[in-house]
Amino acid sequence: MMKTILTAMKISISEVMETMFFLPVEYSERLAAKEVKMLKGKQNKACCLDFCGDFSGTVYLLVPSRFLREMAENFMGEPGDLFGDEILEGTLTETVNMMSGNALRKLNAGSPFQLTVPRLIPGSEFPEGEGSIIVKTTGPEMAVHITLQ
Repeated sequence: MMKTILTAMKISISEVMETMFFLPVEYSERLAAKEVKMLKGKQNKACCLDFCGDFSGTVYLLVPSRFLREMAENFMGEPGDLFGDEILEGTLTETVNMMSGNALRKLNAGSPFQLTVPRLIPGSEFPEGEGSIIVKTTGPEMAVHITLQ
């Protein structure tokens, strides 16, 4: 089950990043747990949302702050020099929402999934281990993690 979800999530990440942010992505084949440890920190922003349906879980997103500004610039179509935390955090939470909704839609579920409102979390709370995807971008790497309940 997890392999199917991770495959759907990779497709979704590519679609969202390329369509909404004009940023190509690739996926690291290295051990994700080690990479996630290196990404966690105060210079990175993280958020998550819960989902329920045929199965339930949480999707987490971790993005380096300087790359989040580039994403917001591309998304808003404006220079990011004047973007405050509200715009950056909104970009982060909308990104996890788009990635999650798109990925879950691709699964052959018997009933639609329900998504909660995304919430910000400290980068230190980003999970490590199975279910992590390291996303290579034109800038720093970012990470997505899926936990099933």
